[in-house]
Amino acid sequence: MADPVSFLDLPLDILMLVFPYLDPKSFLSLCSTCTALHQPDISLASAYWSVAIRSTFRLPNRPMVQNDGRRWQKLYKRLLTQSRAFTWGQNAKGCLGHSYMGSRASFVGYPPPLHPEQTAGSEILSCPTEMDNMRELGTIADMQCGGWSTTLLTSVGALYSVGAIDGGHVDRVRPPFMQQSKITPTRLQYPPGFVPSQTRYDPYTAVQQFSAGRSHVLALTDSRSIWSWNDIDHPGYRVKFLTIETREGAKITGKDTVKKVVAGWNKSSALIIGTGIVLWDPLARSHDESAIEDAALVLESATVPRTAYIGKTRCDDPSLVDIGEVSNYVVLEHYVVFNTDLGKVFASRITWDRTQQAASEPVELPLGRFSHVGADQPFVASDVQGSFRSFAVFGHDGTVLVIKQAQLDSIWSRSSQAVEEQDLQIIKIPALQHKGVVSLAFGDYHMHALHNDGHISSYGTEPQACGALGLSASNKSVGRLRGVRYDGLGGDGKLLPHCYTSGRRIWFEKEKQLWIGFMACGGVDLGEARGRLLVDLPDNDQGELSEWFEQQGNAWTDRSGVKDEDEDGLGAYFALSVTAAGWHSGALVLVNHDLADRMFKGCVRKIKPEPEDLPSSLLVAHDRTLQGFVARMIAQTTEFARWFLGLPPSARESGPEVNGRPYMVGFGGPAERYEYIWSRDHFPRLCLRNGTEMPGQIPFSEWKQPCPEFDLDIEF
Repeated sequence: MADPVSFLDLPLDILMLVFPYLDPKSFLSLCSTCTALHQPDISLASAYWSVAIRSTFRLPNRPMVQNDGRRWQKLYKRLLTQSRAFTWGQNAKGCLGHSYMGSRASFVGYPPPLHPEQTAGSEILSCPTEMDNMRELGTIADMQCGGWSTTLLTSVGALYSVGAIDGGHVDRVRPPFMQQSKITPTRLQYPPGFVPSQTRYDPYTAVQQFSAGRSHVLALTDSRSIWSWNDIDHPGYRVKFLTIETREGAKITGKDTVKKVVAGWNKSSALIIGTGIVLWDPLARSHDESAIEDAALVLESATVPRTAYIGKTRCDDPSLVDIGEVSNYVVLEHYVVFNTDLGKVFASRITWDRTQQAASEPVELPLGRFSHVGADQPFVASDVQGSFRSFAVFGHDGTVLVIKQAQLDSIWSRSSQAVEEQDLQIIKIPALQHKGVVSLAFGDYHMHALHNDGHISSYGTEPQACGALGLSASNKSVGRLRGVRYDGLGGDGKLLPHCYTSGRRIWFEKEKQLWIGFMACGGVDLGEARGRLLVDLPDNDQGELSEWFEQQGNAWTDRSGVKDEDEDGLGAYFALSVTAAGWHSGALVLVNHDLADRMFKGCVRKIKPEPEDLPSSLLVAHDRTLQGFVARMIAQTTEFARWFLGLPPSARESGPEVNGRPYMVGFGGPAERYEYIWSRDHFPRLCLRNGTEMPGQIPFSEWKQPCPEFDLDIEF
């Protein structure tokens, strides 16, 4: 008789198939039962913790921490309490989710925000700020921006939105004529009879994946049902097709099952296994329709040809086999772009008018010459991402190619669709190549990249200095230090070509905003710095100077003294996802508040000046007499006038506040004063790459890293 097989006799591969059926508490209890299971290879297995995160928090499948099981486990713990939603850019229709904000509310050197009733409906925010009233929603799993809205998915599968889903909709018959904006997060509704997922779990309403288009939101639930919304105040529609059969159920898989939904600029879509990519017009519930109507039948739809192939099954059509099985796809303004399991990328043009609703035969995009491993090796695509008029192709070798829709237009404008490699012009941004880029988010004119170490970089243009880049560019002095050049009557902010070599990171740390604001005002000695401030600098000098500031910001943990206190290696702010649409953006970020507080404390030092050394502005700030009150009012009026005229603040020591923290040199009472560690720093003086020496009397500033060789031909 054979000896009985114990649990530990099973191969590790078999155990890894069993472990995902255990919740984290049970899994950790099992690992603690014996030494063999308590080994890091098992208890910290990335295969288990990555699956646990996606199943528990409905987090999209993105390789944020690669195969590091220890970091995955830390990520799981932080997701329980630390997920925060940040937004920035133009606040059209209240899409940023802030209950009040002034047009210059969060910028260093500006007055406090105006009262909510005094603000306009399209104000701007140029640095990331946490959305209001989000923490009571629970753990946020994903967020996406629409044309006039921001929608969030919670870990229980509920959707909440702010702004207006279809901000351009006009009903000329009945008031209120346009959709009402929602400043606070509002749950997207289902018709009567459907149980909301935050009340009780129901596979037909628990959203596992969603997509926000320009003017509608699509969702795919655990039962593989498709739901569509075009108004926050109206219940959604359950989508059914007249000519296409889809299967629904809690554990349905295989043919005729919806795999994914994508809300494009002006089309809805779904990837249905065995059918392919299906397109239809977004559904809209009018004021006349009853909320009892729970489903809508799509009468007119189009399927992208040759996208129905299912891998590893017999197929008599060789054209399907040559294309392969669709892995992922995006819906642009006029095209569907998809990649397959064969590493190929295809595009199909959408034709949609009164006489025809169709998608053209897919055309393969020739990307072979962009292979990193050599021109004789094929380019193997691993993913496509994009929206509106831009998309990106990710290569298995770490290459990231950005392509504009106009390039596809040029292909379809010719009579022959035989595409040559030289016909396709791509944008190959150096800062994105082999830099751990996880995802790209595209707005109308700007783009963000999420990197696997948790930081976000920005590229492109923000129209009318709307703040979409997230680089505090609405304060143009700060924006110039970050590499933004302002042109035109509207003051459009465009990132200089220098910035595409190393990228420009979005800063979530308030201390960095305080520091860069101090520097934008000339540092400790404005008179000494006047000859090298950015107002009159040429583009090349500005780009190089912005690189110096970028390196200083990237090494911030060294300056604040908390580098060794980061226990999980994720930092104080670790971005999980990034999104963009129109003129605004957002990010889902894990915020370690304890580490963030230690970073702030590391930027402050205590000083004990003699009373006669105290600046008069500080004495005025702490004078509680009537004379002191009048002096403070005069000082504040002067500062507001300087702000209105576009001049830097005149007060060198006390200045305005950001979130209650003064940003200038010193603060505190006469008996006990503090200052920021940069309060005595001069505006940098550089010896530029072309040999030019910036004017000034201070020594040349040191670089954290050697100044790179800039590729000035790159532009988004």
